Amino acid sequence: MPNPALTEKIRNLPPLLDSLERDAEVSDLLRRSDAARERFRQMFPLDGVEQSALEDYRKEWMARYVYNSNAIEGSTLTLEDTELVLEGEFVPTDSPARYIFAARGVADGMAYAERFAEEERTLSVEMIQKLHEVTALDMQPALRGRFRPYGYQARITATRVKTADPLEIYEDMEALVDAVNGSKDHPILKAAGFHAMFENIHPFTDGNGRTGRQILNLMLMAAGYRPVAIKHDAGRSYGKSLEAWQVDGDPKPFISQLVQCVDQEEHAVAEIVGRLRENPFSENAIDGIGLEDGPARGRSL
Repeated sequence: MPNPALTEKIRNLPPLLDSLERDAEVSDLLRRSDAARERFRQMFPLDGVEQSALEDYRKEWMARYVYNSNAIEGSTLTLEDTELVLEGEFVPTDSPARYIFAARGVADGMAYAERFAEEERTLSVEMIQKLHEVTALDMQPALRGRFRPYGYQARITATRVKTADPLEIYEDMEALVDAVNGSKDHPILKAAGFHAMFENIHPFTDGNGRTGRQILNLMLMAAGYRPVAIKHDAGRSYGKSLEAWQVDGDPKPFISQLVQCVDQEEHAVAEIVGRLRENPFSENAIDGIGLEDGPARGRSL
């Protein structure tokens, strides 16, 4: 069934982002993130030891990101399992094969997102389809990178969200891409708005959440921020905050959650460099940093 309300929300996204940037509460959140990013930038240039430590942190972050992104979608791989799968050393025998492919796909998709950001590519529908193609490795090849076919209605479990009609997906996606590409608002606001509307459209038959988080990080990295690992939690705060925007018209819960994630990553890398400058011979500069993003290693969902 057509969803004119969703199409209207997409068209009204630019003025909504404008109003949010003028909102005192939102502006304060954005200034906080910018201050955290600036603190890290002021530490440049980094020496070889510091760069090596940040690369070690990135590897640990990648495992947490893949673990959390797939756990949100129901994967039963633990954080420890995910680390071993990404290292190519372990195939869990007690988890469905699709979860193993999904873990590899999220890591591959993030590599593409990082490359797109480095190349300063403009966001496009074709880029989004490519990210889905490489991310959704657990899907049939014929469905990767292709929008939902006619007659395939998508339902987001346990939500009140109404997704786009298949016949409206391409136009809605083009309108959404144009809306954020033409916006001069704060990059975090644009990334948040795009993510909320992308997940509302739900353009693919599966893999929308994972692909949406790849695009979210692509937009953050393109604007000079660290990518984030949104945490899986039993209370579904992430899903509920998106639903508050998509259904109730309240964007602040999701914006606040995203800003918190951005802050955490910017503070984490600054803390690593700070530790090394206090003790250049430290061998555990990254210990304990970022571990709050996932449950204890080896614990099942």
